Amino acid sequence: MTFYGFEFRLAAIGSALLALFVSSVASAATAGNARSPLGMNLMNVRVYSPEQPFLNIFKTSWISKTNPQSWQTHRNSSSVFDTREYAYIQTDTNGYPTTLKPSSLDPNQAPFDSLGVLLLFNLGQSNAGTGPSYPAGQYVVLYDGEGSLAFHNDAQLVRCTPGRCVFNVATPTYGGGIDLQITATDPKHTGNYLRNIRLVQAQNESLLNSGAVFNPVFVNLMQNFRLLRGMQWLEIDDNGALLTNWAQRPQLGDAGWGGPSGTPIEALIMACNAVGADCWLNIPHMASDDYIRQMATLAHAMLGSAQKAYVEYSNEVWNTSYPQNAYAKAQGSAKWPSAPSNSDFTLNWYGMRVAQTCDIWKSVWGADASRVVCVMGAFSDIPTTAIDALNCSLWTGTGHAPCSAHGIGVVAIGPYFAYVQAQTSWTTAPDGGLAQLFAAINGGDLQTTSGWEAAYRRALAPYNLPFIAYEGGQTLVSSHTSDPTGAIKKLYIAANRDPRMGAAYTTALNNWRSNGGEVYTVYGDIYKPSEWGEWGALESLWDTLTPLSNAPPKWQALQNFIAANNCWWANCAGTIGSKAASAP
Repeated sequence: MTFYGFEFRLAAIGSALLALFVSSVASAATAGNARSPLGMNLMNVRVYSPEQPFLNIFKTSWISKTNPQSWQTHRNSSSVFDTREYAYIQTDTNGYPTTLKPSSLDPNQAPFDSLGVLLLFNLGQSNAGTGPSYPAGQYVVLYDGEGSLAFHNDAQLVRCTPGRCVFNVATPTYGGGIDLQITATDPKHTGNYLRNIRLVQAQNESLLNSGAVFNPVFVNLMQNFRLLRGMQWLEIDDNGALLTNWAQRPQLGDAGWGGPSGTPIEALIMACNAVGADCWLNIPHMASDDYIRQMATLAHAMLGSAQKAYVEYSNEVWNTSYPQNAYAKAQGSAKWPSAPSNSDFTLNWYGMRVAQTCDIWKSVWGADASRVVCVMGAFSDIPTTAIDALNCSLWTGTGHAPCSAHGIGVVAIGPYFAYVQAQTSWTTAPDGGLAQLFAAINGGDLQTTSGWEAAYRRALAPYNLPFIAYEGGQTLVSSHTSDPTGAIKKLYIAANRDPRMGAAYTTALNNWRSNGGEVYTVYGDIYKPSEWGEWGALESLWDTLTPLSNAPPKWQALQNFIAANNCWWANCAGTIGSKAASAP
């Protein structure tokens, strides 16, 4: 059974068959990650993300039935690239157009005559800006149905036969990528429209046809990390957070997995299985109990039997800049109207919902409940954000508070460092400000973060709970407001490519170990540097990594730390959340 046959029949098969399928593709822990102390955050799936994890590159698109701006609408007859008639495209349940005729509601007198999507677009360049954005060479497009495709930008068509086209990319460009257009579909009007479009590098065509899902380059990069966190894949801080009912979630059969509501949960679990890693799954803050139960059931059926599920309700609910914070506060205020007005409704309601989520997951997993690690998230420099949620004193009644008694396995914090705002004057120095920036990072910033970690160790001791990092790493971010010339952005990018940043990561990780922290989940794997940050351990999936001495400094630091440090906490090759948790 190929992957594409599987994806369209997933809803129709039972849990036993699903478990059988998944067990056949799940990997055991690798030699690299069996005792690794580090996890990794995966970044958002987008056509412009340099992570590019899927063999089928078309899956990075945002094409789905629920995304009204999936396809660009072209009027080739008058050279209008995008007529923006998204709302009038007629598609099937997976997002593929069933016709090129707009719906009868379209008021445009000269409607679109083709539909397109950009892929491998604006990825940035590999090797610190000196290498290609993506590989040159031949690419293959496979599809079902009848119609015609056209290719533009970096793509030069080689040949097309029914169901298969080949094109060549001689010179990958940063802003070019592949413009794939449907110029005709279902010409005989029999309902056999173009669908199930797959785009793959020619050398990977047989691998895709065998049922593989992930780019082997991506899988190899992740091999040394003991867990993968998919908060960004699931868009938990954005539209993915608004999912309430199980039927609303993104589906494997969606044409693209890069839509605003996130990547299918199944795809995330399959990524964890491909690596043989534990899987960190975030719950939308508006999810119903049924959604939570269905998600737990799916994860139990799919996740490899040697792997654990880290279950986190939402993300950073304490963070007032996120909608989940306002939601929790409103829900708490409504639930406890008689509580004093100065009560922390947000953290009490959050703690309650974490406890309820944990109860549901543990119940669903039954005899395997020890593999469920229930995560309580907290603010790195304010331990009371954890303590108030663990106690959840407003949730009174039998079987309610304290929330710590509901199977909570870990408290997770974000031990970021480099909370430094560079001054524009620094950028006039001969080295562009690097010496001053690293002096600030090493001269107290790293020690401040270390102090937060030590404070959590003390605060959680009465609860017998470990603390882990849900995210961590440098956090330099410029902005157009504070950096109108881009000089500070240039400094931050240079700093993240500097060996001194690798040394800062090593110091941060050594401090983490000394302070008693357990698994440290780096943020994040691959990210194009910009004014929005330089988050990636790598800048491109195609960065040069061998020998390791040629890899980016942050990547070197992470791999060297893994090689030099077996996980140090008790029973770390087993279930991390096995400690008893109770209120002091």
